[in-house]
Amino acid sequence: MSILTRIRQIDRRRALAGMVLSYALAVVGGAFLGAEITLRSKTRRVKGEFVPVGRRGNSVYLPASPETLSRGVVGIVPLLPNQGHALLGPHKLVGTLVKREILEERGVLPNGSLAWVSTFVYNGTPEQLGVDYEVTSVNTEVGDMPAWHIPSVSGGKDAIAIVIHGHGGQRAQALRMLPALRRSGVASLFVTFRNAHGAPRVGQGYLSLGDKEAEDVIAALDWAKDAGYSRAMLYGFSMGGNVALSALRPRHQPYPIPVTGVALDCPALDWRDTIRSNGQRYGIPGFMARHIGNFVQYLVTRRSGQDFDVVDQLAAASRFNLPILLWHGTRDATIPIRQSDTLAALRPDLVEYHRVEGAKHIRCWNIDPAGYDAALEGFVARVMGDNEL
Repeated sequence: MSILTRIRQIDRRRALAGMVLSYALAVVGGAFLGAEITLRSKTRRVKGEFVPVGRRGNSVYLPASPETLSRGVVGIVPLLPNQGHALLGPHKLVGTLVKREILEERGVLPNGSLAWVSTFVYNGTPEQLGVDYEVTSVNTEVGDMPAWHIPSVSGGKDAIAIVIHGHGGQRAQALRMLPALRRSGVASLFVTFRNAHGAPRVGQGYLSLGDKEAEDVIAALDWAKDAGYSRAMLYGFSMGGNVALSALRPRHQPYPIPVTGVALDCPALDWRDTIRSNGQRYGIPGFMARHIGNFVQYLVTRRSGQDFDVVDQLAAASRFNLPILLWHGTRDATIPIRQSDTLAALRPDLVEYHRVEGAKHIRCWNIDPAGYDAALEGFVARVMGDNEL
């Protein structure tokens, strides 16, 4: 019997039913996975790759990989032996290897060592930058949240930046920005929030995408007040940006100390859009990504009671009343840049927007460290005013 004859004998109704069932199973499976990631994602280690290092003078040679080929500055930490840390400049292909020049080095990066390399640059504590800091905790109604307190260069206690990591992130991911914060004269408090790595687990361990986590930021402002600080700015990365903006809601005011500005790096402003976009990110057709995205939202709401309207910061944009410094990369595959485009268009009176060409998710600093630092230091000077230098 020929193949054509066999095809003609197939029961079309049964075939169609099988296709519909397969599609439904794919949607349900994708939605359950998406809901689990949305609700619980957290990591123990800062993202990076382990590679062997070749070194000649100030030049470092690495095998080609997504991380070593990334645009802009990367960081590298030798593991065997663990003796230092270095910042490496933009890459250049040399045969099958990636060549980068050392921009800064602390300790020793030996030839032949095994090393961690990452666009997040640092994977430790402020000590990795040679900066003194205090391990502390922020007391909240659901437990103590681990934090790093980095005093200002002068030791003064006037202004402080509350630095908030993102979904599944860690405090170390923002250490790239610590030198600029210190040059600006402010102290810093790198905080964690409930259900993140190292923080207390609440209930089923579900994240609320900025809603309840904002209460932990308000508790951080209480910590700052008790420590003697008189004003603060909020600085959020990815979901941390949504947390920072959620803290601006009227129900959280008056603040323990005045908040004078908000800095946002690739913020998650509309979670519905983010969920749909991440479906398409993995090559799922648009119509299927929409179905999975809608079902993810349904599952998240059913499991955790999540109200997506509460964390829709674009809908809330008309209520914002503080200066906002905003970065977003054009190659961000995690949070669509159109969200930041929309916020900047809705509130040009408040938003200073830096749209960084070629930058991936929370990698805007890596593309242009000097430009990023200048914008951050200028913003701190503007919103903090006469802080003690």
